[in-house]
Amino acid sequence: MTLSSFKNSSRISFIAIFLVIYGVGAYTLGATGFFPRFVKLQKELQVQGVADRKAAQNPIDSPVPFTDTQSTSIESSSVKHCSNTKLGFEVVYPQDWFTTYNTDEQKCTYFAPYTFTVPEAADNFAVPIKLETHTPEDWPGVVQFYENPNDFQNIISTQNIEINGRSVEKVTATTTGVSLIPKGFRKITYLYLDSNLPIAFTYQQVDSKEDIVKSGKILEDMVRSLQYF
Repeated sequence: MTLSSFKNSSRISFIAIFLVIYGVGAYTLGATGFFPRFVKLQKELQVQGVADRKAAQNPIDSPVPFTDTQSTSIESSSVKHCSNTKLGFEVVYPQDWFTTYNTDEQKCTYFAPYTFTVPEAADNFAVPIKLETHTPEDWPGVVQFYENPNDFQNIISTQNIEINGRSVEKVTATTTGVSLIPKGFRKITYLYLDSNLPIAFTYQQVDSKEDIVKSGKILEDMVRSLQYF
């Protein structure tokens, strides 16, 4: 056998062995499901690539995650605002409550869960929540009136609490029955000191069936909402 014929024979043998190995391998991979999975994976990668290119070209059309969505509203839908531009303060009160006034000074000072009118002589007028504005000069006497027992009230407790970075005194009392309010009805007052316009916030129980706890919480929320301008 010549060298040339030996090379040709070796080449043919190598090709034959390669074809046998390739055929056995292809059959094995096909039997195990490799090729179908490979083809499926290729299709999925192609689809993903198209989707990625579209998202890159049109980022506005991409969905925004729910957790990134923020509401533009920062105010509760259950409250209303009341501003007294004459005296320069604002409070919020429950959506289903009412307020009214006769003069600019009376605006945002009377609140109730029902409609009402303010009489001309409002000194003895009773509503569940009332705001009384005072001058800094008169404030010491106002504080003394609310802090101490008198003909109109018996003191249950006094407490200093912090609201909006200020020390506010909370006075809880009961009525004596001398005024139009029956004896033993609950009364809560927050004495809010301000260098220009101190305000006394008062909840006065006017009906034996009132929810005192709920009304007290409404009063506290109103005190915390106070803003001067």
